[in-house]
Amino acid sequence: MNLFEIKNLQKHYDVKKGLFAKPTTIKAVNDINFHVKKGEVLSIVGESGCGKSTTAKLLMTIEEPTGGEIFFEGKDITKLSSNELKEYRKKVQIIFQDPYSSLNPRWNVGKIIAEPLKLNTNLNDKEIKEKVLTIMKKVGLKEEWYERYPHQFSGGQRQRIGIARALVLEPEVIICDEPVSALDVSIQAQVLNLLLDLQEEFNLTYVFISHDLSVVEHISDRIIVMYFGDIVESDNVETLFANPQHDYTKQLLGAIPKIEF
Repeated sequence: MNLFEIKNLQKHYDVKKGLFAKPTTIKAVNDINFHVKKGEVLSIVGESGCGKSTTAKLLMTIEEPTGGEIFFEGKDITKLSSNELKEYRKKVQIIFQDPYSSLNPRWNVGKIIAEPLKLNTNLNDKEIKEKVLTIMKKVGLKEEWYERYPHQFSGGQRQRIGIARALVLEPEVIICDEPVSALDVSIQAQVLNLLLDLQEEFNLTYVFISHDLSVVEHISDRIIVMYFGDIVESDNVETLFANPQHDYTKQLLGAIPKIEF
């Protein structure tokens, strides 16, 4: 079953380079087509500027497409009413790249994780706190950290807070926008393993955005490779790593560090 069907999706920006210059059209996403199956990890990879994060923002309705359609469970999300859009956002959540800037420094952990529940449910304060504490435990955060603030945590712990915030509404899909790129290599593995454990426990579907093929190799079921707004290759992870077809994919694979003993 396909949760997402993306058809001829486009996102263009008009950019002026000077006061009297004519605007230049930047095609961040250029007429792409793909699908996301229920329960899979679909990774979208490519260098900075290839359009992968813009695609994530389009799926999250943070950006509006220039053209094309985004179907979720058979409905085009670009044509949803405000009430339908609110329901959609409960089902599709996001983990942001930077665990530093994505958390409000003035809010404690409990308030950060509770905010989606306050906005989207009718739970009372006691029920909200119980749910927040349950989710904190699931992602490896201690109960006594409920009143602490983001600056009191390491980068990996902050990203766990971001994961808890995305998970608390029990979504069907989580968009992971470079969720480990700002973390140390040793912490990256811990966060990736946590995401896989949560996927199994909660029957989640992931759209995983990354510039690093070595990161997505062990988490992905399928990989889409983007280059200057276009999808240049798409295949299951085993086939793509064993037999890449596009020169750009070969370059990305060749850039993966190799340790020789």
